[in-house]
Amino acid sequence: MTRARVRPLSYGVFASILWAAAATAPLRAQDPELGTVLQQAAAAPLAQVFELAEQLADQAPENNVDAFRDRLVRAAKQTDGDKARLCAALTLRSLKSDTTYGNDVLALVSPVAKSTDDGARSIALSLLGEDRLYNTRILPDVRKLVLENCKDELVPPLVRIEAALALWQVGTNDDRATAKQTLEQFLQSGDRDLRQRGALALAELNIEGGPAWTVLREIRDEPTDAGRRARLFLQREEQRREFEQMLARIVGRDGGTTAADSSDEYRVLTELRQRIRAQHIRGNSVTEQELIEFAAKGMLEGLDPYSTFFTSDEYKRFFFDLNREYGGIGAFVNFDQDGDFSIVRPIYSGPAYEIGLRSGDKILEVDGWETTGHTSDEIVTRLKGRPETPVVLKVFRVGFQEPQTLTILRRQIAVPAVNWTMVPGDVGYVELISFSSNLAEELRTALVDLTQKGARGIVLDLRNNTGGFLTQATDVVEQFLDGKRLVVYTEGPAEPRRDYYTEDRDRPVCKLPMAVLTNHFSASASEITAGALQDHGRAVIVGERSFGKGSVQNLFALRTDPPEPWEDLNDDGNWQEGEPYTDRNHNGAYDVGAHIKLTVAKYHLPSGRCPHREFDKDGRIVDPNWGVMPDKVIDLLENKPEDAWKNAALFALLRKGAFREYVKKHIGAHEPLFRELAEGDDGDPSRYPEFDAFYASLDTQLTKDDVRRWIRYEVRDQVSDLRGAVYPGQRALGDPQEDAQLQEAVRTLLQQDGRDIREVAAYRKVLKIPFPETPRTSAK
Repeated sequence: MTRARVRPLSYGVFASILWAAAATAPLRAQDPELGTVLQQAAAAPLAQVFELAEQLADQAPENNVDAFRDRLVRAAKQTDGDKARLCAALTLRSLKSDTTYGNDVLALVSPVAKSTDDGARSIALSLLGEDRLYNTRILPDVRKLVLENCKDELVPPLVRIEAALALWQVGTNDDRATAKQTLEQFLQSGDRDLRQRGALALAELNIEGGPAWTVLREIRDEPTDAGRRARLFLQREEQRREFEQMLARIVGRDGGTTAADSSDEYRVLTELRQRIRAQHIRGNSVTEQELIEFAAKGMLEGLDPYSTFFTSDEYKRFFFDLNREYGGIGAFVNFDQDGDFSIVRPIYSGPAYEIGLRSGDKILEVDGWETTGHTSDEIVTRLKGRPETPVVLKVFRVGFQEPQTLTILRRQIAVPAVNWTMVPGDVGYVELISFSSNLAEELRTALVDLTQKGARGIVLDLRNNTGGFLTQATDVVEQFLDGKRLVVYTEGPAEPRRDYYTEDRDRPVCKLPMAVLTNHFSASASEITAGALQDHGRAVIVGERSFGKGSVQNLFALRTDPPEPWEDLNDDGNWQEGEPYTDRNHNGAYDVGAHIKLTVAKYHLPSGRCPHREFDKDGRIVDPNWGVMPDKVIDLLENKPEDAWKNAALFALLRKGAFREYVKKHIGAHEPLFRELAEGDDGDPSRYPEFDAFYASLDTQLTKDDVRRWIRYEVRDQVSDLRGAVYPGQRALGDPQEDAQLQEAVRTLLQQDGRDIREVAAYRKVLKIPFPETPRTSAK
């Protein structure tokens, strides 16, 4: 907590307070320190109340402001007098903390706002006008109290003026009109002092012109406080007019257009640019290129949520998401909780894993260049490079006596678009991460592998997959449908209908029973895949309604900002780190040029439906049948709504690394057990070494089952390094033991095969899905 310091209490004032304390000790027995000062405030002139409030605020401990607040409010309630309440409220206003104390201020000043002491009442209304103190829940009560004082003509004039000023700050537009009318009434008063106060109040609210300014001009030369304030307001108005005239001259010199010049349809952009240069706080630092980029983004994003403008750097990141290949060491990297640049997880088919790097390893140097003090982008740029070129890393791992130096030969890295595994019940589980250019081939590999391992059904997981290339969606569907089948068609105002079919040729087709998982974040190409398989009756859709993106965007390079020339050493048509280029703008980085993503059409599924969720101008959904609706709707609900408090408790433990440290401590001595627990633990905490002692050490309100579940998530992460393969999904998502939606998909496939999921041992004790209250029979 920080606040402005004020003059400390003099010895004389302090002595008088002690004397007052002796006379009123029984009243302040609970808190003599604060009660003594408040009693002094109750008997002091109003001007001294402000000083005493500052003294109280200085007593607030920086590390426990809330406790001080409680003491202060309690002491104020035990002390008689409006000024004691005001002193406490003014103290609360001065405290600087992450919490505002509007509830307490309102409770303290509400009685004072009806006081017969006009001075105290005016101060109370001034406090009620500080809208920063009050949240939206109590603001209506504040507004009502202020409005009553403003509208009641029997309220003393000076109090009404203060009420009008407060109402302007906390009121609605209608309330502001009431405040303005109230103040203008005083301009007609026969009392010269009231006329002046009304005029000064209107000027304080920046209400310019009208009879108030006539009053201000009349008193501007008077050697009074009112005259000095009038001069300041009039000088401010004169400076504003001079600035407007200067701006008009600048616009004219700069060749700008005027409102009357209708020949330039984009004249508003010209004026905006000039005003930004002259008036905005960043006007001197923002570049012309930045202003153009801001305008381009606004122009496209105003059309629809999916059209946008990419700067060169933005397009490089976007392009990588769609073409997930690069030359590098093969690892996901970021800063860890210690602030060190570390390997989050190696790509298990890449050179980093092959040479021995593991999750959590800290990268201290790249080719002798220290990573400390540099950004993630700067470090990643040095890790990437042309395939078959070496990079030397200095790394550190807990347990090393000293950092190790490793030389890694970069390779062409394809970031996986598919993860897959077998789950209990002889079901192949396939997670599609993105519809990037390498998806179709990876999916083909996954299906062959799962079939060879004896899969009797396939679950295709599209949850959290926001889409990608439309053609990749067609290639995915093609692997599950034989013959020539319509997958999707697109059509737009400037785009004639275009149909996308599966190929009518001999090709491998997976004919196993299948289910598809969707949720609210399954969008675009994910919806094409799920919707086409649903329309053709090929798959059962399980989970939640999809996102509802049924529009098609095309990418266009801008001729006005072409890519820099480069030497394509690997003939892939794309610039890669390490390939020579001409740095035309001398910024030390390759620029691919600006691009735009423009919505050109909508897509329609084989049945003719369009999943696009579209809103009219009033914000209403145009077609209630948007998205892809699952055949079986089921929520994931890892935590019940009433258990939301657990998120904060879990976050605190995750931030401390409690689960990670537990697994690190035990995995070396219990590797076979932890490999087994990663596959499934039957929901039994006792299977984990020293679990009870660990649970007790956490001192948490979480249940043992909550802690067991998060230990197991960490076990799966660390076992991934041991087995050289990631578990699909993330946390509960994709975990057959914890994922209710995946369990429902498996149940659906087993039922089609005449089996019951409850008869599969791995599920028996951990099922999350409901069952009808009917006896079950074993499948024969």
